[in-house]
Amino acid sequence: MYILGYDVGGTKITAILGNENGRIIDTVRMRTLREYGKEGLSNQLIEMGKNILNKNKVDHVDKIGIIFAGPVDSKNGVIISSPNIIGLKNFNVTKVLEDYFNVPVTLENDALASTIAEKLFGKAKNYDNFVYMTLSTGIGGGIFINGKLYKGSHEMAGELGHMVIMPNGPLCGCGRRGCFESIASGRGITMRVVEDIKALQDSTELSKIRPGSIDAKIVFEAKRKGDMLAQLIVEETIYYIAIGIVNVVNILDIDSIFIGGGLSKEGDNLFKPLRMAVNEEMKSFKRPIKIYKALENGADLGAIAVTLYEY
Repeated sequence: MYILGYDVGGTKITAILGNENGRIIDTVRMRTLREYGKEGLSNQLIEMGKNILNKNKVDHVDKIGIIFAGPVDSKNGVIISSPNIIGLKNFNVTKVLEDYFNVPVTLENDALASTIAEKLFGKAKNYDNFVYMTLSTGIGGGIFINGKLYKGSHEMAGELGHMVIMPNGPLCGCGRRGCFESIASGRGITMRVVEDIKALQDSTELSKIRPGSIDAKIVFEAKRKGDMLAQLIVEETIYYIAIGIVNVVNILDIDSIFIGGGLSKEGDNLFKPLRMAVNEEMKSFKRPIKIYKALENGADLGAIAVTLYEY
């Protein structure tokens, strides 16, 4: 079975050719044409699909999956709105590809797709109650309860980034203050560094870098070099992530959590202290929670997985 997948993001689109066993045969990436609207995105997806099939001498596909960085109505195949691409409000993108390729097309939010990929192809296949959390520019996620993807009454479950961790804290893009995302995401880490002007000036490593170029990866690197500001920021971030995880565990009583996104690439520099912090933060409600690094290619696999999962 050949499956064509698309990961549609604000800066790039990836076309993925894979199969039902989770094997990625090939990927092709292009810059997102953000100003070209519905017609531009449709043409881009069709051309990328044709190119990757021709490149691999595949004359047909059995299914197509699209994952999108934003709110979607997966039941009707509609992009509800787009924070990054102009003119996609209420766009039925699945119909465009169904009409052209004449195969079933599935649309899903990117974080939920990565959650499904963990269940079908990762260690999560051994767990019925788990949460996937992406720690990237923002924070999102997905939830499996009793072996089934949980979407909630309005298909918006898993917005982990918008639980408040610090009342009256930094303003979040959603309009609330002190959201998990505004503090512990890649963007949140950067803001906490650059807003402390005096500490930044005194930093042995971060003071050498233009503030606009500082990101979470650079902060973790500076911490490894002994920079005191970076060490403080990283330790605070791990503490905030632990609070977020324990909140989720206390509400859902899950048995495992899978962490993906850019911050997960820090490996033991993140996961070792995070496991200790979660264990400590549970206090008297301690229970055996497994914390895993998510699949490296979870997004690519997500575009394949959504076509295989039975909702």
